[in-house]
Amino acid sequence: MKKLVPDPPRQDFTQRSSFSLHPNVTTSEILAHASELLLGVAETIDQHRRAHPYQAGLNMLANAAHTTDASRALIDYALTCLPAKPEEC
Repeated sequence: MKKLVPDPPRQDFTQRSSFSLHPNVTTSEILAHASELLLGVAETIDQHRRAHPYQAGLNMLANAAHTTDASRALIDYALTCLPAKPEEC
């Protein structure tokens, strides 16, 4: 028997993001939010390292923490370099 309704297209969830970006967000707002997200990552890593001081693999977490801190420093510096008025972007 022939199908009357075709199968729905398969969704590839590996390429999907768990958030969306609003088109009217300014560059400074994007960078400020990214900096806050990285701060959360750094705090989570630090809490885990303190709670499990002798666990294997902490060197990799230290590397992730350093990379997160460096990324935040770059973003914070970029925020200071942005024009004060959004229309100048």
